[in-house]
Amino acid sequence: MIQHLIDTHFHLDHYKDHQKIYAGINEKKQYTLCMTNSPGVYMSCKRMYPETKYLKFALGFHPQETSLNDTDFYSFIQLINETNYVGEVGLDFSKKSYISCNKQCIYFEKIAKVCAEKNKLMSVHLRRAEKEAISILKEYRLRRCIIHWFNGSREQLQQLLDIGCYFSLNSNMVTNEKSKEKLYLIPKTRVLIESDGPFTKIDGKKYTFNNLIKIYELVARYYNEPDIIKIVHDNFRDVLSK
Repeated sequence: MIQHLIDTHFHLDHYKDHQKIYAGINEKKQYTLCMTNSPGVYMSCKRMYPETKYLKFALGFHPQETSLNDTDFYSFIQLINETNYVGEVGLDFSKKSYISCNKQCIYFEKIAKVCAEKNKLMSVHLRRAEKEAISILKEYRLRRCIIHWFNGSREQLQQLLDIGCYFSLNSNMVTNEKSKEKLYLIPKTRVLIESDGPFTKIDGKKYTFNNLIKIYELVARYYNEPDIIKIVHDNFRDVLSK
């Protein structure tokens, strides 16, 4: 039996034709976790679209969103009981124009703490802040943590594996010559698939939901693993059951 495809990290609200995409994902029966970057976007998405068996919205607090403040974080904490999914959240120290590094750490530690207490599934963005994030994740021992688009060192990858994290892979990750070699360190039992649409490309074009199978094909080729659909399905079932 062919399993339905799973996309653990997708941004529905970043598409102009989001109504068509919402309908298409459900029609294709692709299990999709739609990330949001703020509590406000999360609430807007929930008002606009009912969640279905195949499409769920994650509550986000993105470190690149400089408009976010303590009031928004209060809203985030109030909303977290409404969902099993949290994302996109994390740490990003790559530009000074983002939320300050100190404030990011304060927010992320509180998010990790509440996600651990309430056993939420968390999709984590990390960029040039892996050391700080690993320290926080180690302290709170989240059982259901997915690292989105990992780009740190081999040592940091191993530390995240030791904590128990899963890793979601996209088309750009497995075709990038500079970074793809380290991905072999990820055991197949910790691999999930993400599109990160619309921020990735397939065949040189912006990702659309019709191309999810192509990401699976690229990852299958990368690992030389023809059963990648079943493996990802089993891994996602495992992370949900923790």
